[in-house]
Amino acid sequence: MKQWNRAKRRMGFVKDQEGIMNRYIRESSNWKNHLENSRNFIAGSFNNTEAESVAVLGSGWLLDVPLNHLVKRFKHIYLIDIHHPIQIRKKTAAMSQVELIEEDLTGGAIEQIWQLFREHKISLREQSITDQISLTPPLASIRPDALVSVNLLNQLDIILCDYIRKRGPFQQEFFTPLRTAIQAFHLEWISKKPGCLVTDTIEEVVDKNGTKSPKALLYTDLPNGIRHDRWWWDFDSQGTYHPGSRTRMEVQAVEWS
Repeated sequence: MKQWNRAKRRMGFVKDQEGIMNRYIRESSNWKNHLENSRNFIAGSFNNTEAESVAVLGSGWLLDVPLNHLVKRFKHIYLIDIHHPIQIRKKTAAMSQVELIEEDLTGGAIEQIWQLFREHKISLREQSITDQISLTPPLASIRPDALVSVNLLNQLDIILCDYIRKRGPFQQEFFTPLRTAIQAFHLEWISKKPGCLVTDTIEEVVDKNGTKSPKALLYTDLPNGIRHDRWWWDFDSQGTYHPGSRTRMEVQAVEWS
């Protein structure tokens, strides 16, 4: 447990979570529609299932989670994230239906990659990292009836790749197999049960001259579903994410049964 806590902090996962709240404070008016759309899509899901328990993957600060609705809809709600802020622990402490679980939702890639670098077992071969890790389904200790992946899919690989990039002269193409493996594994796992997901799909950077530079954020296909939605999210209007430029995200939401 001590090594796991050290890994998630030193690799930047806790700092990134804190950064989300700091950015939300700065951008709250621009994030309003995105967060409402996320909550509304989740709240509109699961009308065709009798599921009694649900796991919310990537619950974080609960900004995009309709917790009050879920408490009325489900007998048990598992909130799953790599780290739960103390504010969220306090907020949910009196909710008997809600259980907080800290879990590596990459399928174990975080601890394995952390250990590989600590033991200096990483080579610079193309696909070497993907070859040296084995992904296993998270949450083996619980069996929720339904799953919600909330603004998580494209985030699963970002911090891992940033951590690796700081430790070697890796080309961008080096990361593609790892990104693909983690995202595809996540979708394969969650789509085995009734569920829904909300995820960024395109990052669009707009410079001071108005020139738009889009970048795809997904390395696999989203599942077919019974409901879909799509919208734009004004992620950063102040030029702090990409210095001097505004950043927007295209978001897609899917529900499957």
